[in-house]
Amino acid sequence: MTASIIIGALIFGYATFTLFKFFKKSKQGACAHCSLKNNCQSSCNTVLKK
Repeated sequence: MTASIIIGALIFGYATFTLFKFFKKSKQGACAHCSLKNNCQSSCNTVLKK
């Protein structure tokens, strides 16, 4: 019983941590997920402005 509670808490904690990281990166914009964000010459402009 105690082991089930500990395992459940670990799973819930990891899911919360993962969601927190995802939302934190999504607020930073498209360049947060770009693997070339430190060397990007186009400033990660993926949308053409008209």
